[in-house]
Amino acid sequence: MKAAGAAHRPHLRFVPMFAKEPPTMYSPVLTLAARRGWIPSARLLIVALSLAVALVSAVAAPALAHTDLESTTPADGASVGEPVDEVTLTFTLPVTQLGDGVSLEGPEGGVPLEVSAAREGVEWTAEPREPLEAGTYTGEWTVAAEDGHPLSGDFTFTVRTDGVSDGVATSEGQPTPGSDGETDDGSTTSASEESEDSEEESRSAIAEWVTRLASAAALWGGLVAAGALVLGTWVLTGRDRVDRPVVARVMRGSAVLVLLALVVRVMARAVLVSQGEPTAAVSAEAIGASLTGTTRWVLGLQALGAVLVLAGARPRLQWAWLAGAGLLVLGAGHILAGHSNTVEPRWLVLTADIAHLVAAAVWVGGVVTLGVLLRHRRRHGRPLDAAILGARYSVVAAASVAVVGIAGVILTLTILDRFDQLWETTWGLLLLGKVAVVAVVGAIGAYNHLRLVPSLANTTEPEGHDGSDRLRRSTTFETVLMAGVVLLTAWLVAAAVGV
Repeated sequence: MKAAGAAHRPHLRFVPMFAKEPPTMYSPVLTLAARRGWIPSARLLIVALSLAVALVSAVAAPALAHTDLESTTPADGASVGEPVDEVTLTFTLPVTQLGDGVSLEGPEGGVPLEVSAAREGVEWTAEPREPLEAGTYTGEWTVAAEDGHPLSGDFTFTVRTDGVSDGVATSEGQPTPGSDGETDDGSTTSASEESEDSEEESRSAIAEWVTRLASAAALWGGLVAAGALVLGTWVLTGRDRVDRPVVARVMRGSAVLVLLALVVRVMARAVLVSQGEPTAAVSAEAIGASLTGTTRWVLGLQALGAVLVLAGARPRLQWAWLAGAGLLVLGAGHILAGHSNTVEPRWLVLTADIAHLVAAAVWVGGVVTLGVLLRHRRRHGRPLDAAILGARYSVVAAASVAVVGIAGVILTLTILDRFDQLWETTWGLLLLGKVAVVAVVGAIGAYNHLRLVPSLANTTEPEGHDGSDRLRRSTTFETVLMAGVVLLTAWLVAAAVGV
């Protein structure tokens, strides 16, 4: 006599959990997934989260103090009664010059400056070729903090010919969008100098774009590797373990992408710091000078993490711990480069940032790896088994989306000083753009979770029908949108919050 529910086994024989009851409803999936062990152990997550917080806290200690412009001489808004032969900027912590570093606009246009550093990068002096005569001058500065983040601002002062100063005290410059100063000063600057400075600005702008693209590529590689590890260890069970070599290849490819992106980022950053000098990309001295403050920790942790992932990406799970350790180190490097290191309460912000990154990795990397698996099975003429893969991954993805949303709100509320920064600053606009794209991806995921996957589980059509193809196409579309999210994230991390 056949056991109860045996009529359903020929169609869903790869789903042992459905052997006793037909999958007529989708609501029991979460309970069944927990029973099968697809949801990771809460204890394991707590341990991993604690280790990540400890690692980032230990490395990020120097970044706690906020880097900003402390004062300028002449002071912002001051009137000086005699010609000015130098302009001095003092910062709260050492900084690195980006591009021209300091530019000055006067009554006749741009003023050529010789910029130099003192006190280990805390104080910067800009000397004009000739003392500044009567008129109003606007200075703009662009530097990088010790954690690699760009900072910019401006200040204004007036030179008078009556020999009377107004005695305005030294004050802090107000942050505004930084830009490379123009060099046209009318009669004193030659056409060749203008052309040379314009080329330097162009090369610096290109180097900045390359740096951010490389950061996005490194972030993408880390997210995909982490999601692939989750999919390979917690989703691919039973007969699906045969696909673990495919997952291992995805992880190795992602680790290689991270390493290549870091090399490009280091070279581009050296060009950027050296004011657009192309040869700096292959100069050991220029590269060393560009790796200031926590930047070397950020890049070092990410490189070490990628190497560990590369070593631990094996089809057999006994090496998964090594890959997991690598992803922990890699994630610490990424978080160290973010804005959460200078925001209080530190424990809350770091915890939210880590949770945000882990959940995003599970979501993004899982979708990418799932799409790779479905295409691989289709190419080799194997059953897609889209229903069971979709059901298993949907459980993990749904939890990840919830964590991404909650952690994202916490980070936004703690980082922003006021709500109007969302639409008045570049950082805020980038954040809104990122949220909009994530909302689209989330809507697609919700449709797959609530409609498409349940229909696949209940269907009686042969494997390879239109529903399975739709899930495969959906993962491809989600992958493209998620790549856009990662690009926006790279620009968001590099942007100053207040500008």
